Amino acid sequence: MEFQFISPKKNALVYLVKILTGALITWYGLRALGLQEPYWAMISLIIVTEPDINLAKASFKARLINTLNGCVVACLALVLFGPGFLSLLIALAVSVLVAMLLQNYPANWRLGPATVVILMSAAIGGKGLHQELEYALLRVGEVIAGSTVALLQSLAYGFVLKRLAPVKS
Repeated sequence: MEFQFISPKKNALVYLVKILTGALITWYGLRALGLQEPYWAMISLIIVTEPDINLAKASFKARLINTLNGCVVACLALVLFGPGFLSLLIALAVSVLVAMLLQNYPANWRLGPATVVILMSAAIGGKGLHQELEYALLRVGEVIAGSTVALLQSLAYGFVLKRLAPVKS
């Protein structure tokens, strides 16, 4: 039996190594800092991981912008309207409008509204505004941590490739 439909894509090994090593760094690094379940950091690591430094920088920037959009809008909605489905819908609409109205907003704009839904849905079961806002800021920190690990790995990967490249005479 032949498996012709299985063929590794370009950079498959690079992605695999970077995601696995980044996941180990992120998971154990953040756990050592007291964060028990750094899932958002790992998700951000995966989203930002790219072999190409320029693509990694663009992914990092987009992830940061979208997360800040979602977090700011969710926090404002929590403060102004409190947790609830109606406030979630308002925050979702505002987050989409922010992404659609700003020039040069990242193409993967859906991460902003997705962040709103995740934060607001967690807040609905929360135990007060202070805890809900703390949760939102913690998630932003996780996103920044995971994205930073992915960006630093791309920079290191690029450096290693330059060092291994044959010297032109």
